[in-house]
Amino acid sequence: MGFLGSSTNFRRVAGALALALAAATLGCKKTDGGAAGAAAPAGSYRFALVTNNSSDFWNIGEKGLRKAEKDFGVKVEMFRPLKGEVADQQRFLEDIMVQGFDGVVISPINPDAMTGLFERVAAKMPLVTTDSDAPKSPRKVYVGTNNVEAGKLAGATAVAALKAAHITKGKVALFVGRIDMQNAIERKQGIDETLGKVPGIEILPVFLDHADRALAKKNVEDALARYPDLVLAMGIWSYNGPCMADAVRASSRKDKPILVVFDEEEETLKAVRDGLVTATVVQRPFQFGYQSVKALKEIRDGKTVPPFVDTGILVVNKENVDQFWNELRELKK
Repeated sequence: MGFLGSSTNFRRVAGALALALAAATLGCKKTDGGAAGAAAPAGSYRFALVTNNSSDFWNIGEKGLRKAEKDFGVKVEMFRPLKGEVADQQRFLEDIMVQGFDGVVISPINPDAMTGLFERVAAKMPLVTTDSDAPKSPRKVYVGTNNVEAGKLAGATAVAALKAAHITKGKVALFVGRIDMQNAIERKQGIDETLGKVPGIEILPVFLDHADRALAKKNVEDALARYPDLVLAMGIWSYNGPCMADAVRASSRKDKPILVVFDEEEETLKAVRDGLVTATVVQRPFQFGYQSVKALKEIRDGKTVPPFVDTGILVVNKENVDQFWNELRELKK
């Protein structure tokens, strides 16, 4: 079995990933916007997916939803906030509620701040969360990673790397866009439950960048300059890996920190291959798109869906990065 699924499933997934995003006016028969989950004629559904930012991570997710369009006979429109702001997601959802969509998937930036809006959306159409959950909302399903377990896996990977380097004390810096987003909260929890229990290791307050790549890189540069005993740096969101690699590569420090990050951006995988990043914990963004659309289709068809669809995680390091990268390229064709 390959990293991205069984060989049969992989060939099936990798073979048809390039449907163009159709305009809303192209002939999809719409439902009447009635009760969430009410059935409509097969093939008539029009769904929306709202991301949490414009990261390259979501390009892979889009491949999954395009495959789902073909497999399930639906149409899906993707909405991507440029700056990762709650206001952008709120505006998108307000528009989606009046534009005849039959269901929506969202990666919530701040679930608590959006609970009231989510209740309004869920009263009109099925609501599914992906990548990051909104457990207090009336969403039907969460599709994505068990982020506490992902944090634990990243923490355990970091502990092993410190042990292999014979490092017994020092500081750890964590970098992320926001710490009020559920996936960031849960990943940090998992990291704290593993790495935080190691004697001699101090986890610093989280460095926040608000999904601004320039600030993300500057945060790493500041940490490198401020803490001579920085032994480990961890990037919690996908773009943090490339930003960390750039900053550490350019640093004049003799003792550079171990880097453990998340996700599979091209520059992250290159840094893993080059040995600059020790490991990255990758998710399944292709499945985020595919399984979310599948869940919406089943809900609209009146089928029962589980409250959590776990898409899985994997540690990618220098030993397996080439195989993983080759499979990822096939999915992105």
